[in-house]
Amino acid sequence: MNYRSVNEETYLPHKHISLLGKEIYLYREVTSTNSIAKHMAKSGAGEGTIVMSRSQSSGRGRMQRHWSCPPGKGLLLSMILKPEISVQFVPQFTLLTAVVVAETINLVTGCAAGIKWPNDIYLNGKKVCGILAESSFSRANIEYLIIGLGINVNLDSHHLPPDCQETSTSLSLELGQYVSRIKLLKQFIISWDEHIQGFLKAGHPYLRSKWIENNVTLGKSVTVNKGNYSINGLALDISEKGGLIVRLSDGSLQEYLAEDVSLRKSDK
Repeated sequence: MNYRSVNEETYLPHKHISLLGKEIYLYREVTSTNSIAKHMAKSGAGEGTIVMSRSQSSGRGRMQRHWSCPPGKGLLLSMILKPEISVQFVPQFTLLTAVVVAETINLVTGCAAGIKWPNDIYLNGKKVCGILAESSFSRANIEYLIIGLGINVNLDSHHLPPDCQETSTSLSLELGQYVSRIKLLKQFIISWDEHIQGFLKAGHPYLRSKWIENNVTLGKSVTVNKGNYSINGLALDISEKGGLIVRLSDGSLQEYLAEDVSLRKSDK
């Protein structure tokens, strides 16, 4: 099948491989792997198809934040999913992906990675990975779900944007040595296949227990940014919708689903 991305990009896969039961399309450079994966999903690509690229010119995260990584220095991929779920439960797949990424990093490097709700992976208080889920739906049903992630693998400190050098890191910076991207990819696939089966069988209780095991959010003071103002509270739990449950200063409980949440400085 001749996949071309939206916006009439002319990129064609540099290589197509099969690995551990997954069809993987490798690119040298794209605008974003999520954009390519969306077009593939519309063109009939199957469940579990993975798009990877050495670099992307318009990588993005939540809140339309830009994500940059030098060519070949990160693990940049998007996976196509076609789950039979209601739209309201899409955030659970972001949380599940975070569990898989945290476990992958731990098993490959020995570094203890932690999840900051909903989609950031931290090492020693610094961000090492971002996750972005994007979906297309008809009425209340999902047509496809794209899970995109970018892991900073072999970046040196000078590769990080100046405004991120105090808050971001890479696996090699934390480990003090080169980290194999192919080992990370293989472990990601193995861990994904294990946890998606557990999640589909046992649902939210399975996801909640695995997420709590790896999180660095619950029990911490957080700031919820809501446009022109912010709210402080204590992160308590995650809901069945994947939302963060926060106790506010007046004692009330509030669930947040799509807001920008940051850890208070004293708790990072």
